[in-house]
Amino acid sequence: MTDLTQHTLLELKQGLDKKEFSSVELTQAYLARMAEKRHLNAYITETPEKALQMAKESDERRAKGQVGLLEGLPLSVKDMFCTKGVKTTAASKILSNFIPPFESTTTQHLWDAGAVLLGKTNTDEFAMGSSTITSYYGPTLNPHDETKVAGGSSGGPACSVGAHLCAGATGTETGGSIRQPASFCRVAGYKPTYGRCSRYGVIAYASSLDVPGVLGHTVADCALMTQVMAGHDPKDSTSSHRPVEPYVQMLDKNITGLKIGLPKEYQELLPDNWEKALQFLKEQGAELVDVSLPHTEEAGMVYYIVSQGEATANLARYDGVRYGMRVDGATLDEMYMNTRMDGFGEEVRRRMILGTFFTSAKGYYDYFVPAQKMRALIKQDFDKAFEQVDVLFSPAVPIPPFTVEEARHGASKGRFNDTYLMPSCLTGLPAGCANNGLQVIGKMWDDALVLKVLDVVEMCK
Repeated sequence: MTDLTQHTLLELKQGLDKKEFSSVELTQAYLARMAEKRHLNAYITETPEKALQMAKESDERRAKGQVGLLEGLPLSVKDMFCTKGVKTTAASKILSNFIPPFESTTTQHLWDAGAVLLGKTNTDEFAMGSSTITSYYGPTLNPHDETKVAGGSSGGPACSVGAHLCAGATGTETGGSIRQPASFCRVAGYKPTYGRCSRYGVIAYASSLDVPGVLGHTVADCALMTQVMAGHDPKDSTSSHRPVEPYVQMLDKNITGLKIGLPKEYQELLPDNWEKALQFLKEQGAELVDVSLPHTEEAGMVYYIVSQGEATANLARYDGVRYGMRVDGATLDEMYMNTRMDGFGEEVRRRMILGTFFTSAKGYYDYFVPAQKMRALIKQDFDKAFEQVDVLFSPAVPIPPFTVEEARHGASKGRFNDTYLMPSCLTGLPAGCANNGLQVIGKMWDDALVLKVLDVVEMCK
């Protein structure tokens, strides 16, 4: 192979299997590329020594015939996943000195499969944002246009894949935080069914919404990483006991006879490749069916009420007592206030204040309960749609990336930023974005089918 960093995860896996290069050589190539592209600010913490040691151990295992599914492949990890002995900040000042004494379940699965850790990637602070503008470490730049943002909150992972700074990346999604940056950076991103991948060791934003997921150059790359990360975890009470399917082997590029739904509410703004994509799906033998998700317009408000209400509870643990930074005060209460005022950024403080109101004695019944009722209606919309079709098809984010300056002035809060993403987050459905910006949403636990359809959709350039 020529430049090792310019290949997909599966291509690199084949190259390692054929012994065309070693994991150490591959890791060194990525570390050099990371140094060259450091100005993109994709990584918060680089781990070159650890990466080379893991690569060396991988080569030794391979020499003994011990080869995992991701043996020797260098990955980046969003800085929301706790990594034992490696700083984990959630892009927040309050966790700028936090080194976890334990590993998240999903990343442990990656290391057990032989993967190599290149470093921890940038994110909006506590995953609260759509552009990495809220990160204490500054925004990540788009690898295709450095005046633009990479998206968020998984902007660092998306950029690390799009700029060829890793073979694949982990991300998290609460309201579209994998698929939006994947679309902006022209890579593939996948959010599994809620409960498919363990949340243990993933720093919480909104517990009923957070889903660990993946980003890769192709859907097939995402399928392989998801296959490794998925599975039951007794440490996570929301983790499913369902067996994990061989996602990669099920990518047979055959969608003949499949019924694909087109939500009319997701077609207010369409990308240039939309009509071409519809024609392509017909040529592949799929049947296109018009469906409706009438409560979609309420998803944004529901998301913000629910997520901020849950965030208030989750972020209460950051008080300067047990871990993270501490700013002293004359009294215990003053220490709490000083620590949280200095440690949390403006956006996080704003969401915590709103979340406290939404879950207060008055706000709970006026806002939080009605939001949960509307959430149930949104789920019913999807249930009815799936009585007619197998999967849903739409753009992921039907707008181009905005500039860093536009993001600083509120562009990330635009109406179409997450409109087509939030409903599937509220309902826990599996959903992914191909590297051409097109999205597929499936029924609960239909991850294999969603990945299969996405793999075909990705062929439409």
